[in-house]
Amino acid sequence: MSYDQWRTDELQGTTQADYVIALDARLRLIDGGVTLLEETGFPVVELARSLLAWLDGFADGDFEFESMSYEESGAIRIQQTEAGWVVGSVFAPGLTTAPTDRSGVEERCRLIVAMVESDLEELGVDPAEVLRR
Repeated sequence: MSYDQWRTDELQGTTQADYVIALDARLRLIDGGVTLLEETGFPVVELARSLLAWLDGFADGDFEFESMSYEESGAIRIQQTEAGWVVGSVFAPGLTTAPTDRSGVEERCRLIVAMVESDLEELGVDPAEVLRR
């Protein structure tokens, strides 16, 4: 999972909700050089907040991203299977990454969070105020 094309043009305020809702990017889920999902205008700040909450309670099971931006739940799904952890999306039914172990999933999630934190810092915003409050 990675993103690019970070967009700030819709940002009009300075509240936590403004940052969560107005900042987006092109999210890509790529595995083995194959693009499984490419979604423009994806709420990556909201995703990072949700991933952090999930990582804090990792033993609680699978992750299903419930976003204010989508009617569907599961824009990003992280599920434990018999073979390991896989990442997929309701927008790409039947497609998932190759299974990995728990540490591999955690590493991917923390990478997205770190990217969002860095982008928020470049805007002069304290990432902790947006992601961890």
